[in-house]
Amino acid sequence: MPHARAATKKPSLPVGKEVRIRMGTGDVKATVVEDRGAIGVGGRHLVRVRVEIGEEQQEFELPADEVTATA
Repeated sequence: MPHARAATKKPSLPVGKEVRIRMGTGDVKATVVEDRGAIGVGGRHLVRVRVEIGEEQQEFELPADEVTATA
């Protein structure tokens, strides 16, 4: 019997969307720069975000359910 893949719904986090992510003990603003799709463990949906801290920019891949869309 084939294994069933965990159902994942596509989150509403389009490229360019302003979001908040947890870094350390607080939240920081970030921007979604890529929708990586359901390529995480068990079909988990991943997104790449860019965080600007001062003059530096860093990018991270995170599970979409750990990213909070801002209004």
